[in-house]
Amino acid sequence: MKVKAILAAALFSLSLTSCSAWIHGNKTLADDSQSDQQLSAKIVDGKSTLQDVEKTFGEKAANRSTRAKSFPDGKYALAQYTGHLNGLSGTYAHRSLFVAYDSNHVVVNHAITTNNFREKNNFEKDPLNVKNSAFASLNKGDSQNKVVTLLGQPREATFADNGNLLWIYSSTEISRDASSYIPLYNLASGTESGQSNRLYVEFDRQNRLVNLYSLSVSIVQGSSLGNAQDYQEKIDRLVKKY
Repeated sequence: MKVKAILAAALFSLSLTSCSAWIHGNKTLADDSQSDQQLSAKIVDGKSTLQDVEKTFGEKAANRSTRAKSFPDGKYALAQYTGHLNGLSGTYAHRSLFVAYDSNHVVVNHAITTNNFREKNNFEKDPLNVKNSAFASLNKGDSQNKVVTLLGQPREATFADNGNLLWIYSSTEISRDASSYIPLYNLASGTESGQSNRLYVEFDRQNRLVNLYSLSVSIVQGSSLGNAQDYQEKIDRLVKKY
């Protein structure tokens, strides 16, 4: 009975969280009457400041997995803003704005992607073969349309240290560590860990392909109330095409 009660409480808490997420989120990005292009046009690279962005899009997200620095050495700071696209059954996708900005808080580059929970992209369906196909068939100067045809729509984006856009394709497996099964300890310090296989596709300012990066990333994250915000990534292997 106690187990059932705890499970019911957890599910109730989750439903409240889901309801809150359904209602809230970034209202501007959640407005599906505005296209990605219309929203993107509200920001001018090299002119708009982070303050300008936040006047339009509100406060940046502070999720534990939100990337804070550009790839790989962190030359620029990053900000992310996310709106919830809702249907009759609740939230079915997140539309996110990613922004890279310099030490003066001037926007260097920005991009918008949509993470649709209802479908997998081609990379998620078959990571190894699709990655190999990408390295074999994608080349400098290729268009974003060609990348989407091969890989599907990206769920996330980030930026290279030169300010170029990076689309992120990933397949991640996470499981609970032994610490998560220790009574009491798991309430405060339990962890989960796993591996993320990723493909970064780099584009220049004309949205033409510049490079491909294959990454193997180790992840350790908190799984308890006491460490829910803990998140660490470590790149174990990095291969680039050019």
